[in-house]
Amino acid sequence: MINMMYLVLTALLALNISKDILDALTKLNEDLASTVMTVEKKLGFLYDAFDKAASENPEKAGKWRDMAYEVKEKSTELYNFIESLKKELIEITGGIDEKSGKPKGLDNREKVANYLLNDPSVGGAGKAKELKSKLEKFREEMKTYVSDNPSLVSMLDANFNTGKQKVGDIQIEWENATFEHYPLAAVLPFLTGIQANVRNAEADIISHLQSNIGKADLKFSDVYAVVKPNALYITQGETYEAEIFLAAFDATQKPEVYINGQKLDPSMINNGIAKYRVNASTVGEKSYSGKIVIRQNGEEKEYEIPTQKYTVAPSSVVISPTAMNVLYRGVDNPLEVGVPGVDPSKVEVKGPGLTKKSDGTYTVDITKLEGTTATYEVFVKTEEGVRKAGEKKFRIKGLPQASGMIYNRKGGLFSANAVKNAEIQAVFEDFVFDLSLKVVSFEVVVPGFPPQQIRGDRFDDATRKKIETLKPGSSITVRNIRAIGPKDFQVTNISPISIDIQ
Repeated sequence: MINMMYLVLTALLALNISKDILDALTKLNEDLASTVMTVEKKLGFLYDAFDKAASENPEKAGKWRDMAYEVKEKSTELYNFIESLKKELIEITGGIDEKSGKPKGLDNREKVANYLLNDPSVGGAGKAKELKSKLEKFREEMKTYVSDNPSLVSMLDANFNTGKQKVGDIQIEWENATFEHYPLAAVLPFLTGIQANVRNAEADIISHLQSNIGKADLKFSDVYAVVKPNALYITQGETYEAEIFLAAFDATQKPEVYINGQKLDPSMINNGIAKYRVNASTVGEKSYSGKIVIRQNGEEKEYEIPTQKYTVAPSSVVISPTAMNVLYRGVDNPLEVGVPGVDPSKVEVKGPGLTKKSDGTYTVDITKLEGTTATYEVFVKTEEGVRKAGEKKFRIKGLPQASGMIYNRKGGLFSANAVKNAEIQAVFEDFVFDLSLKVVSFEVVVPGFPPQQIRGDRFDDATRKKIETLKPGSSITVRNIRAIGPKDFQVTNISPISIDIQ
């Protein structure tokens, strides 16, 4: 049977992606790259501090500095590998447009999937599995540097989790759940997001190693502001959250944090780390800046929070069936629902005739539904409650006309012997579903005899005797054919069969 899967791709993903959404995803990728650059700049300060501490006291700081540069080397190796994936994906999908400076194949899915998911034995590159292996290796290596810090170990497990994801009652490999069905425009920011995770993890681990030297070894004047968002991209209706903190600080103090001129609520500051939250109520590019004020050597000192940018993308759902947004009566119409970045168990679909299967997909039976359209809504369960992600309207159509046949032909010349032993068939030709029909009755017109109604799918004995008497050139007509299809759905719109005796 032809397996027609109707895809629901939310939050910027659809079979027909608009230019606005492609532009939004491109902008998102640029913003993530900017975040990476900001973290890399701050890493430079950390490594400078290590170099200074090691030069001043090699015995105390030298060992930790060497470990820090090991982390740097391994982080950069993984970062560069991901960068090579992005460049290769852009190249195989058409390269960069000279006028816009953007990748040409932003809406390309097939080449992206082939490069990332398909095995080399079938013409692919299998890079997603290689990436998964490198992420797992990086995660475990980094744990050896922070084994005495459970929170950092948990952070590494969470940010580099490559385990299987549960969809319905089945487990799906990380690479398939992460990259399958997504176009280049969505894969690029996701890869950049992994790069951001690598650099953020590097910064956390380096800060941890730095703390082992002792506060006296690193000058308090080296303090700088760090902003770490908890999400690399968000959709409309979700909440943007970021951690704002000093890389080195006095844990006994509670700094004052100002964002866009407004003082942050002190309850949002704990152990020198401030959390900034703002509801993503509107779409588009957002930015904020501020300062951190702390007492140092009896004086108040201010440290600038550099401008941070993030993009809120429109939240939308497009249910795009391969049969031109049509659902058919009399069959189980397959439907697949996916919301990028959301656990499938937190996605809910509502609409008429909908049944969820054990593998997480859906079927739609609108046989008994009155009207000409049906609407399906997608909801996402979040910590704040349930939010509607979008909806899609489908047209409802009946099954097309089937063709009456004998011997898989619509009629024509046959011998009398072949005709009398024939099975009367009903077939849907060139239909999107491979449906089997069983003829239950028909009417036959034999020259010289009145029309005869027959039950079943073959001529009865009386009709066979009539056919044996026919001379070459005689015509027989089989009409008023009735059949049943899946779910015992009655099919009466069947073309007649015209048979000539040879």
